Parts: sequence; structure tokens; C-alpha cells
Amino acid sequence: MKILAIDTSGQNCSVAIIDEEKVICDFNLSIGTTHSETLLPMIDEVCKTSKIDLSEVDVLACGIGPGSFTGLRIGIATIKGFALAQNKNVIGVPTLDALAYNIANFDGLICSVLDARNNNVYAGIYKYENDKVILQDDYITENLDTLIDILKSKNEKVMFVGDGAVSFKEKFRETLNEKALFAPLHLNNQLSSSVAKAA
Repeated sequence: MKILAIDTSGQNCSVAIIDEEKVICDFNLSIGTTHSETLLPMIDEVCKTSKIDLSEVDVLACGIGPGSFTGLRIGIATIKGFALAQNKNVIGVPTLDALAYNIANFDGLICSVLDARNNNVYAGIYKYENDKVILQDDYITENLDTLIDILKSKNEKVMFVGDGAVSFKEKFRETLNEKALFAPLHLNNQLSSSVAKAA
């Protein structure tokens, strides 16, 4: 099965095609242009480069937020247009779930966290089990201190991923000490390959 996935929920614009065994093609751009200018050319280029026509794709997947309202509208409208034109099924993937898929085989908690401004966060706490990330509790849309209190109560090491991992790195280190670990910088972007894996 081939999946074409996009993510436009953040500053990174991302398009990928994967199958059950591998990432076939994966393009990411974070150059400050709007997704409305880059998304369609990127989809076209991914299809050309991989020599896979859109008609050969089995399923379409899209990051559905939380994230930039304008970016999400562009991505969802684009994927819906392709789905209608090609009569394809679409899978919507929460951005926090996809971010957790950026971290593979971690033995501890994975905390996808997005900076919602004013010391607030969007977050999800996951465990990696049997090649899947499993959400451990409800999504968290609270202030940063609430998230930290929840993580302290779990008393496990935590791998942070997402732009909130960068924004609040010092606070996480200060409050969770050696239990706070951080994804490499390039994994903090929303990635379409992870949207496809989650789908």
C-alpha cells in the first residue's frame, strides 16, 4: 500500500510517499514562503521524483493540527481536492501523534509538545510499543506547569519533541533534571513521513 502524506501545520511544509517497507520520497521545506506557494509544486515533485502517479497512491494522509490555522486550511483543502478528484480515502492524523512518530524505539515516555504561546502548550504523552506510539492519556491543552506536574507524577524519563521542546527546554531541564531528554533538532519539525507512518 502506498500513502501520500502532507503536513502544513507548522512552518515546515512536508510531503512524502511511503509504502509498508520504506519511505520512498520525502521533501521538507522551511524557507519562510507560504504553504500555498510551495505545497502543490512539492506534491508534483515528489510524484515525479518517485515515478509514482497520484492514481497509484492508495491512501492520502494529512496532518490536522493543532497548528497554524492558515497552514492547516491549505493542507486539508489540498488533500480533500485530490481525494475527490482521484476518489481516494483520506486519513487525518493529529500533529501531536505524528510528532511522536519522529521518535523511534525510545524506552520511556515520548512527549510531543507545541508552544501555544503565553506559557501554554498542546501536548501528548506516548509510549512506543510494537512499532506504534500509543497515547497514554488525553491530549493536554494547559499551561506548561500542568504538563510538568503530570510528567513528574509519572516518574519516568521523557523524550521531548516538537517546537515546545525547544521553547521550554531550560524549564524541562530545571524541573525534570536528568529525566528530561530532547530529540535532535531536525526531528522537532512536523514531518509528512511521520504523518504517513501514523496513518
